[in-house]
Amino acid sequence: MTSQESVDDGVMRRHFVSIATGEYQDPHWGPLSVDAEVAQLKSWLVEDERLGDRRFDHAYPHLACNPDEGEIREAFKTPRRPWTERDAAVVFVTGHGEVADQTHWLVLRESENGELPSTGFRTSDLISWLRRRGGVRHLLLIIDACFAGAVAADILRLDANLPSTWLILPSAGKDGEAQPQALTNAVSRAVAKLRSGEGAKHGVNRRYFTVAEFRDTVQEFLPDQELTLLGYRGDLGAEHVCLPNPHFRELEAVTTAAARHELALPKEDLQNHWAPRARGTDRRGGAEGRWLFTGRAKVVRELIAVVRSERDEEGLVTLVTGGAGCGKSAVLARLVTLSDPDFTVEYADAVHEIPEGLLPDLGAVDVAVLATGRYPHEVVRQIGEALGVDRPDPTREHYGLEAQVEALADHLAGRAKAPTVVLDALDEAEDPTGIARVLARLAGGGKLRLLIGVRSPGGSEDPLVGASVGGPLADLVEDLFGARRLRVDEDLWWNQDDIRAYAESTLNNTPGSPYRSGHARERVGALAAVIADQVGRSFLVARLAATALTQRADLADPDDPAWRATLTEGVIGAFRADLVRLFPDPNQRLRTVELLRAVAFAYGRGLPWGGIWPLVANGVADRHGKFGDADIAALLASPISAYLITDQEDDVTVYRLFHDALRGTLREHWRDLLVEHEPTEVGRL
Repeated sequence: MTSQESVDDGVMRRHFVSIATGEYQDPHWGPLSVDAEVAQLKSWLVEDERLGDRRFDHAYPHLACNPDEGEIREAFKTPRRPWTERDAAVVFVTGHGEVADQTHWLVLRESENGELPSTGFRTSDLISWLRRRGGVRHLLLIIDACFAGAVAADILRLDANLPSTWLILPSAGKDGEAQPQALTNAVSRAVAKLRSGEGAKHGVNRRYFTVAEFRDTVQEFLPDQELTLLGYRGDLGAEHVCLPNPHFRELEAVTTAAARHELALPKEDLQNHWAPRARGTDRRGGAEGRWLFTGRAKVVRELIAVVRSERDEEGLVTLVTGGAGCGKSAVLARLVTLSDPDFTVEYADAVHEIPEGLLPDLGAVDVAVLATGRYPHEVVRQIGEALGVDRPDPTREHYGLEAQVEALADHLAGRAKAPTVVLDALDEAEDPTGIARVLARLAGGGKLRLLIGVRSPGGSEDPLVGASVGGPLADLVEDLFGARRLRVDEDLWWNQDDIRAYAESTLNNTPGSPYRSGHARERVGALAAVIADQVGRSFLVARLAATALTQRADLADPDDPAWRATLTEGVIGAFRADLVRLFPDPNQRLRTVELLRAVAFAYGRGLPWGGIWPLVANGVADRHGKFGDADIAALLASPISAYLITDQEDDVTVYRLFHDALRGTLREHWRDLLVEHEPTEVGRL
């Protein structure tokens, strides 16, 4: 069970209660407006559909309108169905408060000044009732009432400590008398910020905000008041069940075992390029809806043969190379994904439709590794952990890479069959030659089957990659391993009709595409044919061009010379055309490019947002202090976010460009994206 799953393990019911008093009979206390703040919390916890099964029920709604003591007592002391440790609750208390007889009292509508012990409500009673034996386990209690800080002394007089998962947030000014509704307003504004696009900076990979994230966001709107969490004994950096994150979404890759997850197919590809029979395809199929599992058939059959034992006599290391955008990584991802038992169970209908000979054996790939941003010790550790190798004792004198290599080598020597490891994007690693040399040691003696993906020129006319980028590395790896090399964009393995089918599938199946129905479908074939004719051997440019067509307000003319010109300019032309269409204002286009450039300079699996992305963006921008969280939120809400992959590293949400060719463009040729001109040879990636 993951940490995300265990946070709310055992929680069966979730309750939101607001105890709000805004009207008072005694003129000593002025009226308060509480409806808007209660509505803000309710819109987050109860009404936000993004929360799914994390939504709260609005319990005792009558308490939000000037309740009396009997109504509060009935709800919390003598309820018909008491809350138990399997319940989570957010209780929001707002109104006037006073201290009398050395204890804190909530002022009710009929309370009398000077007679609070007989006409008010003792705040600690509410806490005591909530704390009853077997009572609610997860609680957020917000008390916005004057002198609420005095509740701390009342808590100390209770018989036992409060549960470590309880958050009690009282209002308290420097002199103990907080400004009325200051905390209420701050919480309301904090909730609005956390629910907005800016709230995504805390991550989209976690189901809940952490205690510190919530506290610090509320603190932003209370500059004159220092917030304290009364009696909290938990981890400030831990997620809390009462702080649901509306930005959470499932990982973008399809379901696979953890050992294969890094190279699993994106869900978007499965949804956009695979149409089940319910959408009209038949067993014989065709390009529409079948492309994902039928294109690149020849090279896929070869890779399936490679991971089967009959190819042992040809060596256990295969190098898969090709120019950027040729689909090299896609076919490796397809091999990895279709060999995974978890995937084949969850997507049984899709797997059932795969033509004979294009489905690898279950478990054919044991481990999948994405080398982007990795060092040798990270790759060795990942392979070892996936294969069940015990990690070396870190207290050893020579603990480090060598110890990890020895442990993995010993494990491989004891296996009856060599495991199969697919490692892609070696050229994007931090130390690609170091990784290659270590793997060469481990593969010696036939104890490890390797498929290694390396970007390299597909030929002298490769439009995307110069020989100085990937060629020497690919040659080095080939010589180092004595590997068999599959150049997947050479004539032997290439079928240009796959590009046409891919473009056609994108136009037909992308959600919101104007080409999905009606007379527009008549243009799909002609547009896809033009794309295939103009972009060469680049699925990347085909994707950019076809996706841009699905987002246009008008239907494209296949004979439009201006549109055709964007295709012949490769990545830069397609990328620039998309930017111009989405951001006609040159200043906004520059801002967008600068924000994306920050991601292009990220290491590892991507760039984290919180506190990092704005700093990097300002570092590459034309002036300092240009960008903040609101700018990044706007970028991610725009169609240009399709150029980014959302991932996670060390439990932190990170962002990266979906293809390395885009990263190179933004690093080296970004100025070509800002002006409409004939591209130079340097800019023609």
